[in-house]
Amino acid sequence: MNWEQITFAPILPTSLIMVLFLLGTAAAIVQYALIRGRLGSSRALAVSILRWIALSFLIGLALNPSLVTRKEHTVTPAIAVLFDTSYSMGQPGSAAKISRLEEAKSLLLEGEKPLLQTLSQKYEVRLYGMGESLKAIEASQVASLQAEGHKGNLTQALKELDKSNSLAVLLSDGNWQWDGKPSVDFPVLTLPMGNLREYRDILIEEVKAPALAFRGREVTVDVTVKSYGYTGLVIPVLLKDGNKLLTAKNVRLPSSPGRVSTSLSFTPEEVGLKSFSLSVPVQAGENLTSNNLTHLSMKVARDKIRVLMVSGSPSMNYRFLRTALKADPSVDLLSFVILRTPSDIINVPINEQSLIPFPVETLFVKEMKNFDLLIFDNFRYLLYLSPHHLESIRDFVRGGGAFALIGGPSLQSEGSFAMTPISEILPIRFSEKDVYRRDTSTGVRFGRGGTVHPITRLVSEIKGDDTDPARFWRDMPSLDGINLVEAKSSATVLLESGEGLPWPILAVSGYGEGRSLALATDYSWKWYMGPVARGEGNLTYLKFVDRMVRWLTKDPGLEPIQITLPEGSGVTGQELEIRVKLQEEGLSPGPRSTISWSVFSPDGLKMESTLKPTGRPGEFLGSFVPPRGGVYKIKVETSSGMLEESVVVLGSVETLDAAPDHHQLKALSEATNGTFLSRSDDLLEEIDSYARRGEGRFIEEKRSPLWATPYVMVLVLGCLITEWYFRRRWGLV
Repeated sequence: MNWEQITFAPILPTSLIMVLFLLGTAAAIVQYALIRGRLGSSRALAVSILRWIALSFLIGLALNPSLVTRKEHTVTPAIAVLFDTSYSMGQPGSAAKISRLEEAKSLLLEGEKPLLQTLSQKYEVRLYGMGESLKAIEASQVASLQAEGHKGNLTQALKELDKSNSLAVLLSDGNWQWDGKPSVDFPVLTLPMGNLREYRDILIEEVKAPALAFRGREVTVDVTVKSYGYTGLVIPVLLKDGNKLLTAKNVRLPSSPGRVSTSLSFTPEEVGLKSFSLSVPVQAGENLTSNNLTHLSMKVARDKIRVLMVSGSPSMNYRFLRTALKADPSVDLLSFVILRTPSDIINVPINEQSLIPFPVETLFVKEMKNFDLLIFDNFRYLLYLSPHHLESIRDFVRGGGAFALIGGPSLQSEGSFAMTPISEILPIRFSEKDVYRRDTSTGVRFGRGGTVHPITRLVSEIKGDDTDPARFWRDMPSLDGINLVEAKSSATVLLESGEGLPWPILAVSGYGEGRSLALATDYSWKWYMGPVARGEGNLTYLKFVDRMVRWLTKDPGLEPIQITLPEGSGVTGQELEIRVKLQEEGLSPGPRSTISWSVFSPDGLKMESTLKPTGRPGEFLGSFVPPRGGVYKIKVETSSGMLEESVVVLGSVETLDAAPDHHQLKALSEATNGTFLSRSDDLLEEIDSYARRGEGRFIEEKRSPLWATPYVMVLVLGCLITEWYFRRRWGLV
């Protein structure tokens, strides 16, 4: 519709314009009176009227007249069509022969008059794919859409939609994240995909387990199993450590859909970061099987470090070592002192003797696995232990246990030492001659590995960072007796004698999964008494023993390489970041040393990953993107050692529960004043009814000032020129 009118917007006060108009009229009348006598009445009137018209137009322009033209326009409604492209849309649709996404495509693209084509002819149709993010697409891209990625965030997607949309049509199975708030000012029409009555699946929905457990103490894991389409079925829930079954429990599935909870209990026997799996058997007809298995990660720690110490005789070394171990509340110590040998003749019946027999079989066969650390202190073990017992000790260390040998004169008779299984464990071998020497005292100094090893790098905790570690050990009291030993090539010598030949005093090594240590002297107690005599207290000796015990038992706080895993479990497709810290000074990679970082998939294959320095000394940030759920292994190697950790990655949320959630679709429609459509409805009619409400109208207004119109200027100039022409012709000019 078009219509026109003239509006005025005076540039001068209206009263002033009226005065000017009156003055112009008066001027025309005066002119008429002056020229009437010369031209006559008719000619004088014609000239005066022409001038009055010209003046009136010029004065009238001060009213700023404008010609206003109005035109009414109709706005075509804009419709946003959203295709859910998350992983769950790849599951079977209502027909079970095609996926839910394919079903959505067919509703819009197939038929004699495809719905999408009809809508595009009548409205402005905007197409979007809604996966992990909202992505605008063209009509030609609809057919190639794939169901992949995590479930979308509907709350964020609605916020990103153009506010000019009149309505939105969502084709989805309802598997997305939503906070329950409308987020838009226009209605959302939902079209459901999938059929809950035909969907069949059993999944582990929730697992509750403590992040920290203690070895030897029972742990309870709570499991919730959800099912669709398997009413009354009895299935086992299995808890495994690798391929080892820890425990299992049967559950009966309730009505469909439904869930059932149960608890599984087990007792962890090994310390460290452990990865366990929970699973239910795959049943016939399940739509999704990847959610029948999940993993959980648990840190298993020692409630106490269990130490078995056997001393060959009462001595000062035994006394102070036992005192240091008993002073540590985290250590559970069981100690034996040999007061008589099997060759001693005692004419007293056994039942009347106060000394108990040394329980060799119980300690070194039956209970060996219950200890973390075995210490032989100046112990002539060949008199008491059979080859079977020695093999048990070797297997204990190989499996992850710890062994420490403290020297002394009782070891001088161990001539056949090299022929026993114990020799495989130790980092040292005995010299052929002069096994023990007490003729001269000797100080100690760093061996080739002592400068960076956590056992001997304890100076900063005692005297501060300004103290020279090498001088600290050189100033320690001299040892009055040492065992003459040689270090194996696989050993690391931490301390050696300071005078004469550099005999190893303290050496360490690894064996299998365990560790061993040899302290080739029975005079280390002087490191207790010496500082006390100087008024420095006993902290040096206590800290030294504490470091030995904790390094041998693999306390994470003393590992040269620290791996900090992210809190909780990782998620498929999301980048995981792991921090790597080289604890000890001198371990940071330099020009001659390197750090090796590897990530292995659940199949054991090395995968792509990155490791970058953070800018802090000795600290690095590693990252990788897990393609699927499972247990991933992290391996870090440096010149000083190697450390492995495991991280559990869960599958995407859709792999846990991909059942259609039509209730959420209905809730969305109600919250936005839309409607929940059925495939039996006339979709075009339903969409039309909402689209018509969104039709908009607006009036376009155009203002054209008359003073800028050439016709007005021609009229004014015409009047003035005509008036001048008559005046000239009639002799007034």
